[in-house]
Amino acid sequence: MTVRPFVGASTTTVVASTDNGRMVFDALNGRITVTIDATTTGNIAASRYAYDLVLDSGGTITRILEGKFVVTGAVTV
Repeated sequence: MTVRPFVGASTTTVVASTDNGRMVFDALNGRITVTIDATTTGNIAASRYAYDLVLDSGGTITRILEGKFVVTGAVTV
């Protein structure tokens, strides 16, 4: 899973993969769990972002999920 400031951006905000431990597959139950720690998410600047989650089977890349989200700044500090 890759998060970028916008579709086509060359900079990456966050990457979640099985290699970095942020993504876990539960094949038995058909689930993919993505976990990003509070420090990492706390370092994401308030803005709009685009993301997609792809599965790479070694020969075929399949986009499973895609979307946009907004990170807002804290109102109460």
